[in-house]
Amino acid sequence: MHNTQGILQILKTSTPEMIESFCNKRFQQNLAFFQVDYPNLFNALQTPAKEYQLYIGQEGINIINFVQKTLMFPLVNGKSTMLEIHENCAYNPPINEKWHRIFGSKLEKMGENFTFSKILVDEIIDFMRANGGIETYHLPSDFMPSLNLFGLGGGIFLQILAERYTFIHNFFIFEESLDLFRIACFFVDFPMLFSKTQDKAGYIFLENMMERDYINHFFLTRKISTSAIRFELMFYQTPININARDVVYEMHAQSLRGWGTFEDEMRGIVNKTSYPITSMLTEVKRVNAPICVVANGPSLDSLLPFIKANTKKMIIFSCGTALKPLLKAGIKPDFQIEIERHDFLGDVLKSAPLGKIPLLCASVLDKNAKEVAKEIYMFERDGSSAANLNAPKLKIQFTAPLVGNAGAALACYLGSDVILCGLDCGYKKGAKKHAKNSYYGEEEATIPEDAFLVVGNFSNDIYSDPLFSLSRMALEEAFKALKPFHILNLSDGAKIDGATPIHHEDFELKTIDKKSALKQIKSLFKDPYKEGFYTKDTQKYHFEILAFKNKIQDTFKHKVTSKKELFWAIDAIYQTIAKEAEKNPFIGILFGGTLSHFLYAIVLASLHLPHDNMEGLWEESQKLYEKGMEKMLQYLHQTLFAKVEH
Repeated sequence: MHNTQGILQILKTSTPEMIESFCNKRFQQNLAFFQVDYPNLFNALQTPAKEYQLYIGQEGINIINFVQKTLMFPLVNGKSTMLEIHENCAYNPPINEKWHRIFGSKLEKMGENFTFSKILVDEIIDFMRANGGIETYHLPSDFMPSLNLFGLGGGIFLQILAERYTFIHNFFIFEESLDLFRIACFFVDFPMLFSKTQDKAGYIFLENMMERDYINHFFLTRKISTSAIRFELMFYQTPININARDVVYEMHAQSLRGWGTFEDEMRGIVNKTSYPITSMLTEVKRVNAPICVVANGPSLDSLLPFIKANTKKMIIFSCGTALKPLLKAGIKPDFQIEIERHDFLGDVLKSAPLGKIPLLCASVLDKNAKEVAKEIYMFERDGSSAANLNAPKLKIQFTAPLVGNAGAALACYLGSDVILCGLDCGYKKGAKKHAKNSYYGEEEATIPEDAFLVVGNFSNDIYSDPLFSLSRMALEEAFKALKPFHILNLSDGAKIDGATPIHHEDFELKTIDKKSALKQIKSLFKDPYKEGFYTKDTQKYHFEILAFKNKIQDTFKHKVTSKKELFWAIDAIYQTIAKEAEKNPFIGILFGGTLSHFLYAIVLASLHLPHDNMEGLWEESQKLYEKGMEKMLQYLHQTLFAKVEH
């Protein structure tokens, strides 16, 4: 049973003895809840206090640091200010200056280049604007969006919010001290707080439990709603809290990237099916040779002499636009790695020029780019719909978001050791974004506005942005999973966990049989059709796609009247798409990007409507879903299924 009196009333009108009795009761109630639902927290809360304890006395309530013999909240005229500070923090977060309100990207149209996505995204924006949409944001008075709390300071403000708001979309709490979290358990009714969310959507991180994976999971499970809007409160600024908040910023920025679109995925499918595949990477084996992965970061300039001097002692993978600087330095790479679907890539390769250098590329490359190559080897790059078409037996993981990731991943699969050159994953102060003599020509040495300082491989002036950050994380995952013997990072960029920072003067490469190693690598590429590499017939997707379309349509039919219900419905639809992507990646990835953009536009559109009646917006969303999906299916039928029908 929840106390019918509010926390403020109890703390303001009760004697110290009554407050102590209330706090003990609430603590026991929380313990019982944690014992069943969160046993780790239950066990942690049994341990004795190391630094902080709750103080209840004639001056009011406070928190004592008994190691330093100090009070957390100052006394004014002999009275504790703890209650007053918490009351101020809890006052109206949508306008309270203590709260930081973080919105995702602006509500923007997709535009003419996205024939199908614009039916969904652009038209829902038009509907919102035609139906009283406003420039500012509007939230109903009983609903709180995602709450991100760095420190609770006893948590009274959180209990006030839990009592005041009928619904809290989701929350996570980071408290750097177990003692301070224990004190919050005297005030916050955690069973009630969790019950205010949909499906107990709350995360609690204590001390060193601020794992990136958990934060990532927090954003991924409610990706659309949490990307659109979240409210953040940092109760106290400490280095640990600030670091935790920085991790969250990075994850939030990453969750807004790389959604893809139906149009991009279809371009990849068309590219793959319009060029004969005769040489596909059907298995992976390590050769007894290091692979040098060369990307086009500015630190490549200083590493070209090392690469040139060691050409015979390592296999050289040139990634994307690193080709021109290598050729200019008189270095002919052993393979040119490409992964992009762009239609202008053929011209870029011609102008480099690619010449007789073997092209090692993703199957989604544009036909014109493939035709430039005299010698071509392909691989299926996981994460695209095209790569998952016909369920191949091998997909190369960790190849996104940049071509350097693909080069490094392939090197991890195929080489004994990996050497990284020019894979900077960041901006160095005073340096340009790319190496000299590259495709990009002359560039300004500027650091983008959204960049943030990161730990450098050698220097302390390296900045990253969401894209570089994603790239670095993918490299770290690849190194952890694929485990080549040694990974040496010679680049003057971001530090990459799992790779040893080392200057080229500090090691020497041994002699290898390079000719034999290259022959061995090339022997892993075979005719996929003779090898039975593709295990699913294209026609089988027909009914699976219809079933997916209907499943989403059924979720859209759920009754939605308010913003709270709309947020929940959007999360449910996103979960359906995410599950499909796991079970049937060809379908999930093909439609997932455009549908995610659509769901995101619906959430942002709802926030720009100055009322809580969402029935009209939801009805329009259902209609647009059916219309957009129909058009996408028609195009897919003409482009893919018509080719394989007999």
